[in-house]
Amino acid sequence: MATKKALSRLERLDELTGLLNSSEHHTADSLAERLSVSSRTLMRDLDVLKQKGYPIETDQGRGGGIRLHRHWGIGRLHLNYRDVIDLLLSLAIMEKIGSPIFLGNLKAIRNKIAISFPQEQKSRIQEIRKRILIGDLASVTVLDNYKASSEGVLAPLYEAFFERRKLTITYKDGKGEKTDRTIEPHYLFLNWPVWYAMAWDELRNDVRCFRLDRISKPKIEKATFKLKRDKRFIQCIEDFSSSL
Repeated sequence: MATKKALSRLERLDELTGLLNSSEHHTADSLAERLSVSSRTLMRDLDVLKQKGYPIETDQGRGGGIRLHRHWGIGRLHLNYRDVIDLLLSLAIMEKIGSPIFLGNLKAIRNKIAISFPQEQKSRIQEIRKRILIGDLASVTVLDNYKASSEGVLAPLYEAFFERRKLTITYKDGKGEKTDRTIEPHYLFLNWPVWYAMAWDELRNDVRCFRLDRISKPKIEKATFKLKRDKRFIQCIEDFSSSL
């Protein structure tokens, strides 16, 4: 019998997940044979899947079965832009709080959430997590004139942020002056409960910070943008945080 072509580890893990999720009965020996790997390699691959949050069950004894938990995958997540960002924000807040009550199982929860997304979205989700930043509580001065943003503002802004689309807005600054802007929302920054968008501002040709409750008339443009690896974003975040 011809030897099966060696798979890359990523391909092998995907195939292993598919085998475990099937209705077939699998043993360690049969899985190793199907994947053309040694028993030791199979055990390492199973450990990787467990670390990623897959609930793998094994039966004791020689010839015992290996499978995913029978209820795994039921009710897979179907999330929109707002759901994704709110979910990632909640995890980021838990990490910021640093409470052992929440952090004990946070990694496993995060991994289980990650595998609930389609494969083509996983890299995007990881990238989005890095673009959500958590600061401290908003100051009394900020809260005095803060008003929660409407869904009509948040929904298009979140979509533009998620899809990396340019956004035209009307912005009212701290003095009450309004200007029309075209922005590229690179980061979302939260000083609870006040949201800010760290964005590239085409009007100023520079990085600017926009408080979401001061944004009106948001409109998503067809044009997309690439994330800028610009030190000015980091400097803006540091300067902005220290001024609050």
